[in-house]
Amino acid sequence: MPEIVFLPKNIKVDAEPNMKILVAAIRNKVDIRFGCAACQCGTCGIALLLDAAQGEVNPMEEDEKKLLHRMGLSTQGDIRLACRARILSGTVTVDLGFQQTYSPDQIEEF
Repeated sequence: MPEIVFLPKNIKVDAEPNMKILVAAIRNKVDIRFGCAACQCGTCGIALLLDAAQGEVNPMEEDEKKLLHRMGLSTQGDIRLACRARILSGTVTVDLGFQQTYSPDQIEEF
């Protein structure tokens, strides 16, 4: 069964394959910042500490890339939205401390 480790508190939770990281956090009462849970607000941004030998998440879709880009955040896969990122296998480490480094209000208007 896939596992998610939430830093900085080092909380380990089991997750079903293809479960959203946000859902896993909420179900396990992990303190995570979120808003719309629908890839519209950017509030649930997280940093993933990925090691290909340990865990795998789903590829980023265009709506998530566009929102992260508008927020001035990385679109390389190291920063994801917890409402879009799904754990596929292995152990994925999520740094929730990242949520203190940005504001969802920094979205650029078009």
